[in-house]
Amino acid sequence: MLGALRRIHIPYTAIRSRNWRGPSPQLGYDPQRKILGILGMGGIGREVAARARAFGMEIQYYNRSRLSPDLEKGAKYVSFEELLRTSDVLSLNCSLRKETVGIIGRKEFAAMKEGVIIVNTARGKLIDEQALVDALDEGKVFSAGLDVYEEEPKVHEGLLNNPNVVLLPHIGTATKETQVSLSIVLWKHLC
Repeated sequence: MLGALRRIHIPYTAIRSRNWRGPSPQLGYDPQRKILGILGMGGIGREVAARARAFGMEIQYYNRSRLSPDLEKGAKYVSFEELLRTSDVLSLNCSLRKETVGIIGRKEFAAMKEGVIIVNTARGKLIDEQALVDALDEGKVFSAGLDVYEEEPKVHEGLLNNPNVVLLPHIGTATKETQVSLSIVLWKHLC
């Protein structure tokens, strides 16, 4: 999310090519006072919200059902339409089900704010990648941060060629700590 807010790919690539900030430094955004819309406020969505609060973001969410106030922790429950229309940053954290395949497509991008930032670390098939590429090219989407893709390990050429996209190869759980935790969960399940 932070990389997408700052369009980090541009200065990251520039400095590695010994070009300091690049030919024309672009301004990104601070997370403070931005509205983070979370699509799917399960365990991961709530963890995203906790981290975003630390950066001064206002949290709103859409979920299949509203959470109890103790789980909301001040987050505002909104309709799917309002989430799309009012979020500065949209984080996809819902599970992949028949109903959520392609939940973000052309119609949804059209409903979003100009310059929205999209983050998908959940499942690649939640987003119509061609619609995302078009929204990026048109400037509707300021930037995107992606760790998952529609047809992994294949990544849409329009995403690979767009400097306003932060791309990672599905490494969300690729930490020593997470792997240990997953091993413990698996061990308990097997025993």
